[in-house]
Amino acid sequence: MMTSEDRGYPLLIAVVVTGMTTYMLYPLLTVQLLKLGFSAADAGLILGVLSGVGPLCSSLCGTVMSKIGAKPVAVAGLALRACGLAVFATNATLFVYLVCSAAASLGSSSASLAVKTELMRRATSRRMVTLRSMAVNSGALVGPAIGAGLFALLGFRRLVLVSIALYALLALLMILLRFSPPEDEQAKVSPEDVSAGRDEREQRRKKLFSRDSAFPILLVLTFVYWTVYAQWSLVVPIGSYAGFHTQTASNAIYMGNAVFILILQYPLLVHTLGKVKDTTILLLGFASFVIAFGALLAPSGALQIVAFAVAFSLSELLISPTLDLLTGRIRVAGSMLSRAYGWTGTFSGVASLVGSWLGGWLIDVCRGISGVPLFCLPLVACALLLIVLFKKKEPSL
Repeated sequence: MMTSEDRGYPLLIAVVVTGMTTYMLYPLLTVQLLKLGFSAADAGLILGVLSGVGPLCSSLCGTVMSKIGAKPVAVAGLALRACGLAVFATNATLFVYLVCSAAASLGSSSASLAVKTELMRRATSRRMVTLRSMAVNSGALVGPAIGAGLFALLGFRRLVLVSIALYALLALLMILLRFSPPEDEQAKVSPEDVSAGRDEREQRRKKLFSRDSAFPILLVLTFVYWTVYAQWSLVVPIGSYAGFHTQTASNAIYMGNAVFILILQYPLLVHTLGKVKDTTILLLGFASFVIAFGALLAPSGALQIVAFAVAFSLSELLISPTLDLLTGRIRVAGSMLSRAYGWTGTFSGVASLVGSWLGGWLIDVCRGISGVPLFCLPLVACALLLIVLFKKKEPSL
């Protein structure tokens, strides 16, 4: 008999295709913007908008999704993503790039939030969360390889058009998938039941953000993680180009990141660390960030960027799925899941915007990626202290 977790596999395939389409472009985008004459700070701002504006609106998106359902949000999001990315096939001003990047980001975040919430409604387990993360990284593995090949054959602008076509096709295919009904479905209930339901949801919301709840701490940890994570899209292309002297070197680093995570994530999280508490896994992940950004203080070169990528990838495979899992486990009730993921998405969006812009500014000021650790290492230290506090509030996690 097929379980609810088994019925999530088609959605995991959609996650793979989405990741593949995204990472066809991302390894090449930073250097392409620099070639067009943008400064590193401007490029960082564009990348920050592209990755951050959508998540910034996730709390609103989660509220809408709880009312109309995940399926229309996913389909509309993918269509909007395709439209927004079209700007990278043209020469435009910074303002136009920012507006279209914001649209693409909103579309991507909406679709991602819809699929993630649907998966978690079917099974809130470390296995499902890890499988979703592996699906993302499967796309991240295949995407850069395809992107590098198409870039060599077609050039960057035609590569953008291929990516747009794949997003549009995926939007059409998602229409055929089955999603759960809206969480706030109130069909065939009396006005008294509707009023009671509203009161109950308000009580849950207050409890989620109460003094005794660990959820606010989790939101701050989410902010720190995505601020630090935003440096990847700046450090890897610039560091790879400086160390290997070729634009497509960053594709190889992106692929190595995906292979590393795919090989280690499931056996490490599900088996080796299967009985280890989630908060301990977070500690290990943020500790690995110390090694990653410490490597950027060493002399520049190919070895430096490889060391950074390995330690950073270890942090990613430990932290990213664990934050999603903790969000699902500390929510008050199932009807709060869309809103809980919406709030964490909003905090990740703010972090991506701040992290990308500030990282690009520091690269300009310090004339290289050695400036990035100046604010990442103190943030990581704060995260380690917050995890200790989180452990005290939720000793079972």
